[in-house]
Amino acid sequence: MQGRVITAVWTAAALSVSLFLVALPARAGGPEPWSPGPERYGIAIQRDIAVKLSDGTELRADVHTPTDPETGRPAAGPFPVILGLTPYGKTLSAQLGTNGTGGLNPYLIKRGYIGVLVDVPGTGGSEGRFDLFAPEEARAGAEAVRWAAGLPNTTGEVGMIGLSYVAITQLFTAAEIGPGSPLKAIFPMAASVDPYRDLFTSGGALNVLSPLGLVFGYGATRVLTPFIEAHDDPVRALTLSFQHLMQAGPFELRFAADMLTNGSRRYYDEYWQARTAERILPKIVENGVAVYLVGGQFDVFQRGEPLLYSGLQNAAAGRPVTAPMSPDQPVSSRYQLLQGPWTHGDMGTGIDLDRIQLQWFDHWLKDLDTGITDTTTPLHVREPGGGAYDTRSYPVRGAEPVRLWLRPQGRLTEDAPTQGEDGEGLVFTGLSKPCSRSTDQFAAGLLSSLLAQAGLEGLCTGSQRKPVRAIDQVTYTTPPLDAPLRLAGPIGVSLNASSTRPDTLFALTLEDVAPDGTSVDITGGAQLGSMRALDTGRSWRGSNGGWIHPYHVLTKEAREDVPVGRAVRYDIQVRPAFATLPAGHRLRLRVATGDFPHLLPLGDLPALAGGLYTVHHGAAQPSSIDLSVLGGP
Repeated sequence: MQGRVITAVWTAAALSVSLFLVALPARAGGPEPWSPGPERYGIAIQRDIAVKLSDGTELRADVHTPTDPETGRPAAGPFPVILGLTPYGKTLSAQLGTNGTGGLNPYLIKRGYIGVLVDVPGTGGSEGRFDLFAPEEARAGAEAVRWAAGLPNTTGEVGMIGLSYVAITQLFTAAEIGPGSPLKAIFPMAASVDPYRDLFTSGGALNVLSPLGLVFGYGATRVLTPFIEAHDDPVRALTLSFQHLMQAGPFELRFAADMLTNGSRRYYDEYWQARTAERILPKIVENGVAVYLVGGQFDVFQRGEPLLYSGLQNAAAGRPVTAPMSPDQPVSSRYQLLQGPWTHGDMGTGIDLDRIQLQWFDHWLKDLDTGITDTTTPLHVREPGGGAYDTRSYPVRGAEPVRLWLRPQGRLTEDAPTQGEDGEGLVFTGLSKPCSRSTDQFAAGLLSSLLAQAGLEGLCTGSQRKPVRAIDQVTYTTPPLDAPLRLAGPIGVSLNASSTRPDTLFALTLEDVAPDGTSVDITGGAQLGSMRALDTGRSWRGSNGGWIHPYHVLTKEAREDVPVGRAVRYDIQVRPAFATLPAGHRLRLRVATGDFPHLLPLGDLPALAGGLYTVHHGAAQPSSIDLSVLGGP
């Protein structure tokens, strides 16, 4: 591999700034630096307390308060509050969550915080209607914050914590709460900027694996958790369980029907637009709420977590939320992102998240100089393999767009085609090997967890020997790298391809190929051909007319059949990568026609079945990939 990619200078000294700087004590105003200190309190729990909302709905909350460890009596306060809003049942969330993932962290309570867990409307012990990040849920969250701020023995200041749904509710609550509120800081782990694009589809291709998990995660827990939350009142438990079950019609069953028949919610319709977090990021900034994000390279929300960071920084700088950050724009340490090599289920593994959370909340809720905001590089990256650096912007400052070209005989080169070249044929199958990084990623890390417990750690996510060619997939590989190659941010692929059917499905995987021929998946993406319409105003440009971050319209109105037999350009978004390939390794792009069981075409299958594709390479119809490559500090 020649040119810039080979000669990119990987200056180890400059780029080895440790991720852990964000967690180290800084010089405080007094003689002693901040430290987390030992546990000072026990915990007492008040269960299933009624929280009456202004519309008459009654939520239920558990309150975990610090106690004197010797007497068991309430500790002298007052204390700030850390709040979690959960759809999984507050008792279950408290038991299963670690590092605050469920919305409660005993580590914080034992160091001087009151922990509050509230069932969101229509779940657990709470009344109301459950409807995935609905405006009513945000209003309920804001009222819960104000209620928590008024609890006995509190300072009146509130923070929020939690992972996944419990993270996303923080964003909507922080936007709804208004300026000058008790809510000062939040700590969302694994949050989505756009659930439709991050989770339910990939380039318009339906993700069925994760929604199936949501059916069990939301539907089953809604029906069962009332018997835990209201176990001392069987009549109330049965009533709540029945009420929660009745919501399966407008929620789970409606989703299932639309996915099977290509109904409204299968597209980016008004329902999804109202649930896109990027639209409310300016309100979070306006309301003065500080945000510490944690995201994962292999998380289901991998695409969106860096966009939350750039959106908040842009809003704070008065720039368009959806634009790429300018490398030299002002950045604020009020908005930080820790991005690491984690799945949804092991977020923060290897990092002391407890300490970081305590630093964050001690600064914003106790006015202590913990050093966590003493940074001009609030984007903290930890790569698979241990590489780490801090930076300012997303796209990463110093990362240049580098274009490689897909060429015949499976080559991936810096040299563009100058004449006609033979294309590669593919057969649509919609299938792939299910033992894969993609399956594990969109099953929230469950696959790798189960395999590890069976003594088969890394079976599906570690090094594998994969075919370089099959009837439904083709690969393009660089020569061995002369120097390490650091991928740092968004990736876009432009495929020129023709089809014998009025729709196409392309599933892409970017791989790190070792000298022995085995490979590890770095990241991936997909595109349904009929949903290829690009919003050029929202897309980020790469090099020479390419797109480093293509953004698709994905509405029903924008859907258009693929013209049979004609070459069509597909601009495909690949989820961002933060990873370094060692010298001697090769970079490989795999183009396939399925990603099973992550992507299942369902209502799109009739237009896909029997498709024969040709991927073109020649100068008139080139195919290429645009990478973000970091070659220096």
